[in-house]
Amino acid sequence: MKKLLYLFSAVALTLTSCSSEDDSNNSSGTLLTKIIETYDDGTVETTDFEYNGNKIVSVSSDLDLRDETIYTYTGDLITKEEYFFDDGIDSFEEVIDYEYDSNNRLIKSIRTDEYGDIETDNFTYNSNGTVSFTTIANSTTKASGTIYFNGNQPYKKEITENPGTDFEVSWVEESTFDLKVSPFANVTGFYKIIIGTPSYTRGYPGIAGNSLDFKIDNTLEERSTYTYNGNNMPTTETYIDFNNSDNNSTAQYFYN
Repeated sequence: MKKLLYLFSAVALTLTSCSSEDDSNNSSGTLLTKIIETYDDGTVETTDFEYNGNKIVSVSSDLDLRDETIYTYTGDLITKEEYFFDDGIDSFEEVIDYEYDSNNRLIKSIRTDEYGDIETDNFTYNSNGTVSFTTIANSTTKASGTIYFNGNQPYKKEITENPGTDFEVSWVEESTFDLKVSPFANVTGFYKIIIGTPSYTRGYPGIAGNSLDFKIDNTLEERSTYTYNGNNMPTTETYIDFNNSDNNSTAQYFYN
């Protein structure tokens, strides 16, 4: 599955094999507790979500010895995201720290990678409703760009890497969304951080709805289709990666 903000590292059963599950497992409740996904090569992954009330505590996958993201809150704001990975051969940790202004708007995301290198993203809120960002690494501007919104939903990102150098390259990422309910709609503070690390992540998860198509420079890269439960939240997803069919998958969502 698409990996966005680490939270979407998930895999699972095919829709056919999932048909033996009790439908009540994924038709009630409004907090996502599990995704089971199967890739086209037959690989099956289960991702579990844990909460304290409506605050997300951790997300973990069963494919490796450890594949886990842990979240830290300050009040109702997510202020740290720690990712741990260990497959028995390689292991590493990455950390993202989040900072907010007095209006609880994200103004900085600081990513420390497995080597200890630090990238800092600074966000500026513009009068026209867009958000500008710069990504700084080793005192150099690595990237800059603009994020566009439809209501509260970020859907488009214009980004330039290595601005002002001979290696400058620019592109536009754009996502579309359905009019249903995101599995993360009720997770406290989640919508605040989805614009974080804009030069590191691709596309955006849904705040209210669910992502459908993802394009780069108007070329279709990814597509998701869903079935929904009585709460209009996804119960199944079929995902297509138009550049790498090994990533194609089907998934089932479970709620508490």
